[in-house]
Amino acid sequence: MLAALIRWITGDLVGQLTAAYKDKLAADTDEKKLVADAVVKQLEAAVQARATSAQVVTTGMQHKAFWIPWLIAAVPTAAWFGWGMCDSLFHGALPDVAALPPQLKEYADIVFQNIFYVGGGVAGLQLVASAIRGRK
Repeated sequence: MLAALIRWITGDLVGQLTAAYKDKLAADTDEKKLVADAVVKQLEAAVQARATSAQVVTTGMQHKAFWIPWLIAAVPTAAWFGWGMCDSLFHGALPDVAALPPQLKEYADIVFQNIFYVGGGVAGLQLVASAIRGRK
């Protein structure tokens, strides 16, 4: 389960990097070793780029200025989706929710997905933290 979670988060970069290291160790000619070494360096650069990207987001999330535009986008998106869900729940008794323009819908989908990713990440970290506290 943990391996699947890591593959999902990293896009299987760790598995690719492990396979590249194995190929490098198994290489019997200098040419194969150079090719494997180049692949390893490329994958290490991709891992580093993802780590840097995550660090930028994490650093940005620590400032209040990050959350103001996020809330400006996320709260109306959640209200729009919630209204649509309530309308479905009451079999169309509520006024219909207006369809979003395609450009805004694409952005709203990203914002709404991120609401779930953040919620899922927080829930997962809380689960891990409670498991660690339980072992002590």
